Amino acid sequence: MGDFKAYANSFQTVINLSLGRISALLDMSGNPQRRCRCVHVGGTNGKGSVCAFLEAMLMAAGRRVGKYTSPNLVRVNERITVNGVPIPDAALNPLLDGVGRRCAKVEEMLGETPSQFEVWTAAAFEYFADQGCDAVLLEVGMGGEFDATNVIETNAAAVLTRIDLDHCAYLGNTVEEIARTKCGIIKTGCPVVTVEQLPGVNAVIAEKAAEKGVPLTVAKIPSPVGFEGINEFIEYKGRRLRCGLGGPHQLENAALAIAAAEVLGLDAESICFGVENARHPARLEPLAPGLIFDGAHNPNGVAALEAALERYFPGQERTVIFACMGDKDVLPSLRMLNGPGRSFIFTEVVGNPRSMKSHALRELAASAGISGDEAPDLTSAVKMAAKMRRPAVICGSLYLYETVAEAVKAWNM
Repeated sequence: MGDFKAYANSFQTVINLSLGRISALLDMSGNPQRRCRCVHVGGTNGKGSVCAFLEAMLMAAGRRVGKYTSPNLVRVNERITVNGVPIPDAALNPLLDGVGRRCAKVEEMLGETPSQFEVWTAAAFEYFADQGCDAVLLEVGMGGEFDATNVIETNAAAVLTRIDLDHCAYLGNTVEEIARTKCGIIKTGCPVVTVEQLPGVNAVIAEKAAEKGVPLTVAKIPSPVGFEGINEFIEYKGRRLRCGLGGPHQLENAALAIAAAEVLGLDAESICFGVENARHPARLEPLAPGLIFDGAHNPNGVAALEAALERYFPGQERTVIFACMGDKDVLPSLRMLNGPGRSFIFTEVVGNPRSMKSHALRELAASAGISGDEAPDLTSAVKMAAKMRRPAVICGSLYLYETVAEAVKAWNM
């Protein structure tokens, strides 16, 4: 396979979904996933935030916590962490060397090359098993049933965040079809935790839980009891807690994490600590005064972003800096963002072959009556926005975060 490490670190592509390649990879390394006690987190939006809350809770309870998430923001090492520390190059490089050799064998056996996500999933399981993790937070990459993470045979809990239309070409054209795919992470003997969803989605989750004979917990979203800046306050066990992650939508993610932590038997003190101390960059993150980054990239995420902006900055004019992947249906999101007093700057993720070009994005928006400027990269876009002397929000793709540091300098110039 040419330069394997370049392949493993390139932008993820989607190939035919199945568990054959990842199963073969892990068989060759002694099935390390069987030594991992996994909390499997699936859904459409909020997976990373739920993992962040749970990580803080489990660590407060004294557990050694592995966490596998994607995509990374700045360095690929961020995808695999133990107690919040990304895997060091000294451990990652030999891991990838070993996975690379096994990938060549899988290609010979099956005639298919494991995907980048499968490569990283195999490496993650090996690392977590070698590190002796007490708990592994496993974020589904796409879907559930045939996602590489679903190679595990059992799990400590399955958590399903809010389910919406996403990756329809691979997962289905209705929320019910997508829910069935995502419910593939529900296993016999594994408690399930979710929130109140669309009726059709609720029915699918309940049906799958009943089929597997496992308990289903529907987390109750707490009412906010005020906010400070962009952080909400909630009450839990008679205590007033300030959510460590910003935005009203984090109440739902916190509720899911609390319910999952209770299912896992965590004590109230650890749960409270986790709610207040969770950290998750690029989600409603203030980068500088007047400049916010949010990873919203689908209608559900954009709706949450809009609700947050209206709650914390009501009636403010603002600039929207937007980029997206070419395989996304972004017009619904752009329409939601196109409120009164908005201006747009369309940009792209430089070096990502999946990214929609800024001129194509601008033309697509124009077809829906949404006008705006274009910029060749995030830093240029932020420079343009700074001259407008109004608040700006960057959204549309988490991949934009890689050049945030340079963009912030441009904003502050």
